[in-house]
Amino acid sequence: DGTVDLGDVRIVLSLDPKPPVAFAKFRARAQARTSGEGGGPTPLESGRVYFEMAMPMGDHRYSLPPAADGWHEADVVLPLCASGDRRWFATVEGVVAGRPRVARFQLSLAPPRTESSK
Repeated sequence: DGTVDLGDVRIVLSLDPKPPVAFAKFRARAQARTSGEGGGPTPLESGRVYFEMAMPMGDHRYSLPPAADGWHEADVVLPLCASGDRRWFATVEGVVAGRPRVARFQLSLAPPRTESSK
């Protein structure tokens, strides 16, 4: 899980499985939390997550509809770059307490499983 502190708000991004596997569906979960002692979930309105690499890999934008316990979730599939680079960047955007918020995270994909690795 990754966390970005934005002053009064903390954005959390959680992926399942960890690490996500290229070409396989994984769950991206985001949550906005109030910062400080005892901070809890707070609404993330119009939540979105998008994924990009240093080189163009197509459009990978997903809406983050509300789910249980203050989380917002999307099922995601990302390709593996032909160069072998596994590093992706995830950007979570949304409105928290009437203000636009943006948090950027780095992640690495695992290579797809082959018949011999199952």
